[in-house]
Amino acid sequence: MTYCRKPEIVARSVAGEHVLIPIQGCTNRVYTVNGVGRWLWELLATPCSDGDLLEALVERYGLSPETACVDVRHFLDEMKRMGLVEVVEGWKDIGR
Repeated sequence: MTYCRKPEIVARSVAGEHVLIPIQGCTNRVYTVNGVGRWLWELLATPCSDGDLLEALVERYGLSPETACVDVRHFLDEMKRMGLVEVVEGWKDIGR
C-alpha cells in the first residue's frame, strides 16, 4: 500500500519534543513522536509505500529488514489509527 500524511497536520519541534498538530478538524489532539517518527513523517510528504519506508530505515539506521518491518508496521498502524495518514490509491511516481 502507498501512504501519505494528511495535509491538515503539521509537525513542529518544541522544547525538544516532536509534535504533530492538526490545523483543521480531522482530529482534536496533538500527538508526540520520537525523532525517527518525525523523520518518517517527513518522508510521507510524498506518497510512500511501506516498503519504501522500510528501505529508508534500513539504509539510514542500519536496522535489519525484520526490525525495520516491525517498526514501519507499528508506525503506520498508529498513524492510521489516529487518522494522521491516508492510503493513496493508484499513486505511481515514475521516479521511484
